[in-house]
Amino acid sequence: MVSLDGILLELLQSNDCVVVPSFGGFIVKQKSARIDLENGKAFPPYKELGFNIQLKEQDGLLANRFGILNHLDYTTSVRHIENEVSQWNETIALGKPLKISNIGQFWKDPEGNIQFEQDRSFNLLMSAYGLEVIRFIPNTLQPLEKIPAVVKNPSNTKVWKYAAAAAIAIPIAFYSFWIPVKTPALESGMFSYQDFNPFKTQKRSVYQEAYVRLPELKEVPIESTYIDAFENNKRLKAKPNDLTLSVIEPHVMYCIAGCFSSKENAHRLEQKLTGLGFKCSVLHEGSLYKVSLGQGFSIESMDLIINKANSLHIQTWILK
Repeated sequence: MVSLDGILLELLQSNDCVVVPSFGGFIVKQKSARIDLENGKAFPPYKELGFNIQLKEQDGLLANRFGILNHLDYTTSVRHIENEVSQWNETIALGKPLKISNIGQFWKDPEGNIQFEQDRSFNLLMSAYGLEVIRFIPNTLQPLEKIPAVVKNPSNTKVWKYAAAAAIAIPIAFYSFWIPVKTPALESGMFSYQDFNPFKTQKRSVYQEAYVRLPELKEVPIESTYIDAFENNKRLKAKPNDLTLSVIEPHVMYCIAGCFSSKENAHRLEQKLTGLGFKCSVLHEGSLYKVSLGQGFSIESMDLIINKANSLHIQTWILK
């Protein structure tokens, strides 16, 4: 029989969350590769594993996979998992550490809280299989040489500051007087670089009236843009077949999980899948009974059903 530890490890490699009923839930988060320049190590990408003791509700993922690999029905799988999980809880309650191979270790702290530490020797990320920690010689940086500070003569610095302030203030004061008095910039509301030239003679703008002849406007009667299809057909004396309205009827698709010649077997699978949260129905065509997980009008509309079935390792096909 395949152990619960091995099945749990397999599910953590292909799922983001795996719940162990009456124990807790494992949450997986992928981390990028990183380089430790100080210690001279390069780490490959990996999956960081967290544990939440509040996630204890049965979601069917672990029990369904346990039953498939050990050839057991769903109820028997749940019973086997409960027996082993009760031993895990008893070990932790006695104050002993619980180690799950390649996953991590659990223990109870002095305050009575359950702590978890991931096993870093095993990488859960399948795409990083075979990648190891690379060690290299870190580059030790040489301390920078001190550059002597240059001390300026404070008296010379003050003189240059006053000279720079005067060079900026004099043109500003001049143009503040020249622009409103000697140029029409403020009157026109428009500024041009020529307005700031004191040697350019300003000319007043001259405007002339111009007459534009417009065509005579004629009153146009208001007509409806939309004409009834039947009246339009009569007015144009068209044949009835000339104006046709195409109607597209939606085609229902079904996500099929099983096909049986026995009606009882079909309803038995329907009850089991309904317990997993699917909206099941039984389709009767000819002498066969097909069990549907759900229906929709396109493949995209059934993505949620198909993804949930794949997470529970349920083989499906689409009936159009």
